[in-house]
Order: sequence, then C-alpha cells, then structure tokens
Amino acid sequence: MYTFRNGETQSGHWQNGVLDVPSTQNATFPVSPVGVNHSRVLNVVQEARRAAEKAYDVAKVDERVNRAVSAANRAANAARTAAAKAVQNEIHLNNESIRIPVL
Repeated sequence: MYTFRNGETQSGHWQNGVLDVPSTQNATFPVSPVGVNHSRVLNVVQEARRAAEKAYDVAKVDERVNRAVSAANRAANAARTAAAKAVQNEIHLNNESIRIPVL
C-alpha cells in the first residue's frame, strides 16, 4: 500500500518507476498507471519551478537589502565627514578670533 503526497492511496508494486496496480483496482481507478505517473511527474516539476522562482525572488530581495545597507553606510560616512569638517572649521574660526600674544 502506497500513500502519495496528495493523499491518494494505492496498492501494487513498482515496475520501472511506475506503480503497477492490479487489474481489479484499475476498474476503480480508470486512469492508467503511466498516466498517473506522468501527472505526478508534472506536479513535481511544477513544484520545483515554483521553488526555483521563490529562490530567485529571495536573491533579488537580498540584493536590494545589500544596496540599502550600502547606501546607509555611504550616508553615515558622509555625515561623519561633514561633522568632522564642521568641528575643524569651528576650531579654526575660534583660533583666529582669539589672538594669543607672543611673548
């Protein structure tokens, strides 16, 4: 007895990758074992394609996240540079306004 992913249960034996169902069971399930096997293969292929698409989408999201992180790092570096220059300018301006007499 075999239970497939879709919940269908059949008994028989496997022959060349196909479940060979006894003839009494074929009357209940008029679909040939080869046809059943083909539809299952098709379903598995479709599931694999969907999984591949999801994996591709994840890669695209990762790329977008990396770009956002890179942009944030550039902005932070620019802010640090601007702050350092502002402090340097402030120190420079303060030094010019305070004249220290040379003795």
